[in-house]
Amino acid sequence: MVAKMILPLLGGSPSVWNTCQLFFQAALLLGYGYSHLTTSWWGTRRQAAIHTLVLLLPIAFLPITTAKGWLPPHEANPIPWLLGLLVISVGLPFFVISTSAPLVQKWFADTNSPASRDPYFLYTASNIGSILGLLFYPALIEPNFSLTRQSWLWSISYGLLVLLIIGCAVCLWRSPIKGKSEDKELRGDKSPSLQEQNSSFPPTIQQKSQWVLLSFIPSSLLLGVTTYITTDIAAIPLLWAVPLAIYLFTFILAFSRKPLLPRSSLAGFLPLLLTALIVLSLLKVMQPVWVLLPLHLLGFFIAASVFHGELAQNRPSADYLTSFYFWLGVGGVLGGLFNAIAAPLLFPSVLEYPLMMLLSIVLVRTPSPDLEESSIFNLKKTLPISIGILLGSLLVGMQFRTFNNNLLGSIFALGILIAIRYAFKLNPIRFGVGIASIVLLSLFYIPSMGRLLDTERNFFGINRVLYDRRGNYHTLLHGTTVHGKQSLDPQRRTEPLTYFYPSGPIGQVFKSFNNSQRLSNVAVMGLGIGTLAAYSEPGQQWTFYEIDPTVEKLARDSRYFTFLQDSKAAVSVVLGDARLRLMDVPENSYDALVMDAFSSDSIPVHLVTREAIQLYLSKLKKQGLLIINISNRYINLEPVLGALARNLGLSTLRQLELDVSASEKEMGKSASHWVLLARDRSDFANLINDPRWQPIPENLDAPLWTDDFSNIFGVLRALK
Repeated sequence: MVAKMILPLLGGSPSVWNTCQLFFQAALLLGYGYSHLTTSWWGTRRQAAIHTLVLLLPIAFLPITTAKGWLPPHEANPIPWLLGLLVISVGLPFFVISTSAPLVQKWFADTNSPASRDPYFLYTASNIGSILGLLFYPALIEPNFSLTRQSWLWSISYGLLVLLIIGCAVCLWRSPIKGKSEDKELRGDKSPSLQEQNSSFPPTIQQKSQWVLLSFIPSSLLLGVTTYITTDIAAIPLLWAVPLAIYLFTFILAFSRKPLLPRSSLAGFLPLLLTALIVLSLLKVMQPVWVLLPLHLLGFFIAASVFHGELAQNRPSADYLTSFYFWLGVGGVLGGLFNAIAAPLLFPSVLEYPLMMLLSIVLVRTPSPDLEESSIFNLKKTLPISIGILLGSLLVGMQFRTFNNNLLGSIFALGILIAIRYAFKLNPIRFGVGIASIVLLSLFYIPSMGRLLDTERNFFGINRVLYDRRGNYHTLLHGTTVHGKQSLDPQRRTEPLTYFYPSGPIGQVFKSFNNSQRLSNVAVMGLGIGTLAAYSEPGQQWTFYEIDPTVEKLARDSRYFTFLQDSKAAVSVVLGDARLRLMDVPENSYDALVMDAFSSDSIPVHLVTREAIQLYLSKLKKQGLLIINISNRYINLEPVLGALARNLGLSTLRQLELDVSASEKEMGKSASHWVLLARDRSDFANLINDPRWQPIPENLDAPLWTDDFSNIFGVLRALK
């Protein structure tokens, strides 16, 4: 709910979701720390009395809303701003809620219930609640309630939670005091529990280090696989929630009372699967999606199941329950910090994801040697095969070059491996293989898309400038999607390519309107490399809106692209989210507004809501034209825009150009899909007589997005 409130302020970047997850992991750690310290200092009964007062503090901050007047910085890194906004908006309520799982378990452990020896099954219940919340939100809550109503419903639910926790505290107070040396016969069971078998002594530093690392690896993999699949494979915001659901589900399986998965077989299969995924991710293999997406999610599920299973197996006695959860929280936060903060600074690409898969291979252990021998996948056999394949692939694909941007990243990764060596006492061979693999990962590069000229990574994603080896071109890629291409041939230097080719839909639009001299002031949402400036004419004013400062930097770098400096019209670039920056523009300013904003291959959905379209119309002159590029691989927004146009009483034209000849492709043309919106059909001028342009059919069944985000199941219905 909170991420949905914030997303329209920062576009559709996966970093918004990752930063939100980092914040909630940090708040969870604070809650676990509070639970550990207060129960250690005051005892459970006194702590329960004090906690009932703490539960009342968030009421002053309800209902939950984002802080008013907080707008993201236009040029600085927005992560500190986003974390600050989350602290002010939801910090205290979530902190108090985050204390619930360890506190209730600790209270329960101090009762005389027969099940109190092993209260960790309540962690399974806690994660079942979490996964139900995650699944019910898009299925029931988000489609049927506005954000305001959601916030009030959440406030009412919080009040119910307070009553339930106070009820638990009352049960604790009424329960007889139980000492640590209580006779087990009073509980009707003489057999020691799993954690009592593990240790009745305080956990050692090495045990705590293991807890941290066993929770760190899945936490980092969670954010790594989320960034990878939503940037390089399928840039669909809905997919952000899928890895989190898998992550929670593995906790449910790991902490259940009876083992539900063959952990030994999973541990034996894990190296082979992760080796394949490492090679596929480094080779930038993106098709077929229906195979790659489940494969990456399966790899994450097995890895998280193995490490969470080992974490549950090594849990301490109930006396040290809160300490266990605290160190588990430390590992989760370190995973979030590594992926959301450190990795964008250390690595020019999403190298943290294959790196964590590599460390998972080095770290994986079979739960029991006896089980290993009887399992289908024997770790003693699969691990050497996996390491051999991985090292061979890295050696073949590697190019010898200096560490460059990866030096700090390699040092950081080696530091992680050394920590693992200490905590798990890895044998020297595994440790050496891990170091060799990290070095090869830092040198690995296969120029499948061309020669890499520059890589820039920031909050909004990864931008690469390539020299296209198939032609004399410079290309800008965001993630794995082309965001612009320019010919280095002096005769073709000003020729717009890819989706903007002169014979394509957008070329037809500008040819028609430039000839009729209808355009004097043009706005473009999304800069790319500034290709559309090639259609500018003397005397016009062009304004580009761009959320990513790195994109402007690359577009203005004459070593790579020159569309902006070659423009025939005056050109300006306004940094920041286009929807927010357009609010400052006087009404009736533009003759045409082109929406060409993408995050990798995904159109930020907050830019195509009814409110957004109404905003754009208010900035257009009476006969102004709204031009929308909806070219992408996965989602067809044409029926959505058709429904919005009917709702707002607008006229539409659309053109989907898929038939691009081999000669046109060689010249740099790409297939594209464009939609035009206007107040009146006559505003389309000569285009209404062009048979290539047709109105959007009215019989298309499509969702109507009416709030500041999208109906998440409406996106599914709009899938091609």
